[in-house]
Amino acid sequence: MTESEDLTAELLAQPLEKFTAYRNTKAKQLKASGQVDLASQLSALKKPSVSLWASNQGARSNPAVLRDLRQSALALAKTQAAAGARRANAAQELRSASEDFQQKLDAASNAAAAALRQGEHPAGEETVRRAREIFRIATLRGGETWEQLQKGALAGEPQPADDVAEMFASSATAKGKSAERQEQQRVAAAAEKAARADEERAKEAAATALRLRQEATAAASAAQRAADRAIAAEEEAARAKAQAAKSRRAIANRRD
Repeated sequence: MTESEDLTAELLAQPLEKFTAYRNTKAKQLKASGQVDLASQLSALKKPSVSLWASNQGARSNPAVLRDLRQSALALAKTQAAAGARRANAAQELRSASEDFQQKLDAASNAAAAALRQGEHPAGEETVRRAREIFRIATLRGGETWEQLQKGALAGEPQPADDVAEMFASSATAKGKSAERQEQQRVAAAAEKAARADEERAKEAAATALRLRQEATAAASAAQRAADRAIAAEEEAARAKAQAAKSRRAIANRRD
């Protein structure tokens, strides 16, 4: 790390609200000690956006996360090359590598979000999204941009560039894209077929449920009618028994 990068990393390690005051004080000290060029370089540094500040903080505090992110990016590049060569299972491997890279990006953006919360800055969706994009571009671009981020000394937000070959995650080769599209179409067709089968099963199940409900309703109605007839028969039996008892009493009275 050069002395300029050391100073940049030192400056970006400060709380964001103290950036300007710390930069100006440090630049004056450098100028007073005769390091005019270094003082000028430091004075030229602009206060970073909160997303860039959080990215540097997260990168410096989580080297393992950065290392995993870079390794995942390199693995993604390798699988893209295999897809371009139409190697067997290349599309599946490419999808798996892409998913792994996205997961590693999630971990990096979570590190930035943690830095925001620790610094008592709002970890809003847009702020974290911009930090994630900084990680993505720096990782895929590699070179000086990546090295500066690793050191927590990235002074400016990197911008996407169509002519940067390292941006392989968003610009696979034509053959790789074709293989991926074919795999995506196959997966989509299989999903559509499965969805239609599920819909048919759902319709059949609904029809069966309706039939059983109707049968249950009919059975319940029949049971109710049978219960009503049983009650009526019991009542009739009770009346007949009462009438029989009355008749026996009448016969007994006449005998007396």
